[in-house]
Order: sequence, then C-alpha cells, then structure tokens
Amino acid sequence: MVVLGDSIAYGMCAHRPEHEWNQVAAELLRRFQDEELEVLNRGLPAEVISPRAPGYAESAKPSLMERYRRHGIEPRPDLVVIAEGLNDMRSGMPVQDYMADLTRIVTDIQQETGALVALLGIYHQIFGRGANDPAALPTWTRWTPDVARVYNLAVRLVAERCGALFVDVQAAMGWADWTLNPDCCHPNDLGHVLIGHALFREIATHCPGLARKTLAEIDELGISNENTGGTDTDAEIRALWAEAAERFKLQS
Repeated sequence: MVVLGDSIAYGMCAHRPEHEWNQVAAELLRRFQDEELEVLNRGLPAEVISPRAPGYAESAKPSLMERYRRHGIEPRPDLVVIAEGLNDMRSGMPVQDYMADLTRIVTDIQQETGALVALLGIYHQIFGRGANDPAALPTWTRWTPDVARVYNLAVRLVAERCGALFVDVQAAMGWADWTLNPDCCHPNDLGHVLIGHALFREIATHCPGLARKTLAEIDELGISNENTGGTDTDAEIRALWAEAAERFKLQS
C-alpha cells in the first residue's frame, strides 16, 4: 500500500502514530485478510500536484507530478491511496488544471502497475483562521468553502472517470470543527480515525476478496446465531434468549 500526497497523506497532526488515517486503514485491512500488508508512506507535507500550481514556488519539492513514478509506480504496489489537492486548492489552482494532472497520475499508475487506486476527497477546513488566515498566509488562502466543494466534486469525477475509488472525507468528518487540529487545516486524531475508517469502508465494499478470510472462518468454526454475540450482557438477558432460541433456529 503506497500513500501519496501532501501533509494529510503524511499523517500530520495525529499525535498517536496508530491514529494516522493510513495506519488505521492498514490495521483494519490486516485484520480481515491473511496476506501481509506493507505500508509505504510517501506523503510530502506542503507539496502541490505539479509545477503549474500557483503555490509551487513556496511548496516543498518535488511536486507529485515530478515524483509519482519513483514513489507510486516503481514500488509496484497493489494499492495506491492519493490524498492530494488541498494545497492546490488553497493556492488557487484552476480546477481544470488540477483534474488534468490528477487524471494523468492516476491513469499512469493504473496502467503501469494494475494497482487499485483510491482518491481522498477534500475535507472540511475553517477559512480565515490558523493556517487559513489570509493575513498570515496569503499564498495558501486563495479559496473559499464553495471552492472546496467544487474541488471535492472534481476528485469524485476523476475517480469515476478513471475507475478509482472515491473516499468522501467531507462526509466522513461530518463538517465537524472538533475533528480538526487547532490550526484549522489538518485533522486531529479523531479526524484521522474517521478518515481511516472511511477509506477502509470503500476498499472493503468494492473488493470482495477481502471477505475470503471471514467466509472461511464461518465454515471452519461453524459460526451462527447460536454461538455468537452476548458480549457484556448479563444473566437475565442470557436466560431470556435461551428460552426463545429454539424458535429461531435456522433449518438447513
């Protein structure tokens, strides 16, 4: 699993490493599959997607366009997750240019590796405060909440056109300010965990092979409604269910 993108991909502002969204998703994948999973985090904070992004001069180098072959194709990944677009949006990159660059990156990765690609959408931020204060950071505040919605739609459209997965991070975080770090830009630990679960959900509901281990365990252990559930229940509930259970046995 290769993770590409900016500071969000890097895991910034999750103070517990296990709460970084990529680690949350990876641990869930490991729990439900037999195969080993290696994570290569290639997120670069303060990155933009390409040299034509208006914030390129002040960004960390190289841009994703300048490095995606080395970091996203050469490792020969099975899964590539891209969280890229916030700094492009924040610096005022025309959405058409952003979509063209993202489409090229996704298409090349798919064609040259056969990897499943998942794209994280643009999530909720607070304009005018912290890292989104125009007086302090004019290069990175050339956006509005409406522009963020347009960019989120752009990521969704690229995913649909390329046959990639789209992770609706705005919906996952619920536009809740308390899922953000005090810098009003990055998710906090709670926000990261919500993103990680949203990514896992998209993968799990589009990749039936992820259920193989679960289905095998059902057969091997004879898992049914008769031998599951009841965690943290009490004697009264167990007795009531035991009395009614005969009426709910399934006929083979």
